Amino acid sequence: MKKELFDYSSTKKRILYPILIPIGRFLVKFIFKTTLIGVENVPKDGKFIFASNHITMLDPVFIATLCPRTLYFMAKQELFKNGFVRWFLTNMNAFPINRDGYDTRSMDYAERLLSEGNAIGIFPEGTRQKSRRPGRAKAGVAVLAKATKASVVPVSVYFSKKPSFRSKLTVRIGEPIAYEEFNFTDDERNTRELRDAASLVMERITKLWEKQHSV
Repeated sequence: MKKELFDYSSTKKRILYPILIPIGRFLVKFIFKTTLIGVENVPKDGKFIFASNHITMLDPVFIATLCPRTLYFMAKQELFKNGFVRWFLTNMNAFPINRDGYDTRSMDYAERLLSEGNAIGIFPEGTRQKSRRPGRAKAGVAVLAKATKASVVPVSVYFSKKPSFRSKLTVRIGEPIAYEEFNFTDDERNTRELRDAASLVMERITKLWEKQHSV
């Protein structure tokens, strides 16, 4: 029998996350000249989706360590094939998603996390952008927002050049996009509104990114 990469039946809190997040925060601020802007825009409680552009492998680390709320992250399922990496990611609140198509189990799990009042980190583009500029969003972020009526908090990760030791990093958090702003209907077949909603999220992220390192 093929071993499952992840236990989708449990949403229990992992003890490793609160231990390593403060350590990761220290390391991020030591390695990079880090500026965090807009932390007051993070909801203090309740469900929301943290949506960010994606330029480096460390983006989840930047966001998780700088966000004052505990986050759960989607991560490509290929990372979970290594036993140690799977154990580490699982204990850091990550769960796998198949990027080749609509991953029902992963999306259902994300919806359950949100319905329980948790916050999820997602990269709407689905993969890192080699140009380091925000790209086009896939529909996943809109599907989750529509299914759970969650607000979406846009986030930008910005480096002016290729990341290196002591290079300047700016993480900017924007005002939440309320569920009502998406103008969703009850039509489950309306793919146009999902594309429009995903585009709106990416538009807000891009506006934050375009501010670069300005305060």
